[in-house]
Amino acid sequence: MTKLEAAMLGVRCVECEADLPVGTGRGRPRRYCSRRCQARAYRRRREHGPTSSPRRIRDLPAPTGGDPRHRLVALAVELADAGGLEAVSLRVLAQRAGLPAHAVYRHLRNRADLLAAMAEQITATRPPGTAPPPRDPRQRLERLAGDEWAMYRRHPWLLAILATDRPPTGAAVLAMVDRVVAAFTSAGYEPAEAFRAYLALSGYVQGMALLIRRDPGDTTYHAWWSATRTRLERTGRTRERQWLAAAGQTRPDTDLDTWFQFGLRGLLDGLLRGPAR
Repeated sequence: MTKLEAAMLGVRCVECEADLPVGTGRGRPRRYCSRRCQARAYRRRREHGPTSSPRRIRDLPAPTGGDPRHRLVALAVELADAGGLEAVSLRVLAQRAGLPAHAVYRHLRNRADLLAAMAEQITATRPPGTAPPPRDPRQRLERLAGDEWAMYRRHPWLLAILATDRPPTGAAVLAMVDRVVAAFTSAGYEPAEAFRAYLALSGYVQGMALLIRRDPGDTTYHAWWSATRTRLERTGRTRERQWLAAAGQTRPDTDLDTWFQFGLRGLLDGLLRGPAR
C-alpha cells in the first residue's frame, strides 16, 4: 500500500486514534494528530520503554439531546477518565462528538474553559442516595474529606485542575469550599481561621491524592514496586530502617485508603482541639 493509499484510507493517530488529515502522498506519512500526542508518546517511551503501548481511548458515542455545552463537557469527562487529562483537547472533543471545531468553540472558549467546566460538572454531581450531612462538626468534616477523596479516586485527573494556585471558581467548586468552611465555623473558628483550616484539610487530601495511580491497569507499576523493594533489601537500606522494611510489606495501590484515613484522623484531632490563637 502506498503512502497516498494509506492516507486516503483514513489513518489514525497512533497515540489517541483520532483521524489524521488526508496527506499529499509525499514524504513520510504522519503518525500523530498533534504535537501534544507526539510529546505524550515521547514521554511514555522515555518512562516505560520503547515497547510500551499507548492508552487506547475507547470509541465514545456522540452526545445527543440536552444542553450542548453540558453534553460536550460530559464527553470530555469520559475522555479524561479513559485516557487522562492529556487526552482532552477541543480538537479531539470535536472529532469524538462528530462536530466541526467551530461548533465546539461556540460553547467552550478554550481548553481552560473546558477544564473549569469539567471540574464544575464533577463537583456539582452528588452520588445517588447521599445522606444528609451529620450535625457533629467532626463527623461532617470526615464526610466532606471522604467525599473529596472519593472524587479524586474516581477522577484522578481532576487533581491537576483543582490543586493549583489558580483553581476554577465556579458555583459548585465554591460550594464545596463553603461546606468545609461552615463545618469549621460551627466548631468555633472565625471565618478567616475557618478558611485556613480548610486549606490545611484540603491540602492534606490533595497531597495524598498525588499517590493515586492514574492508570490502575498499568502492569509496569507492579514490576517497578517489586524491583524497588528487592533493590532496597539487597543493598541493605532496610536493615536500619524498620519503617522502610514495614513499608515494603504494604501495597500502595491497595493500602492507600487505609493510609488516607490514618492521616485524616490525626489531622482532625489537631485542627479540632481548638482554633489557633
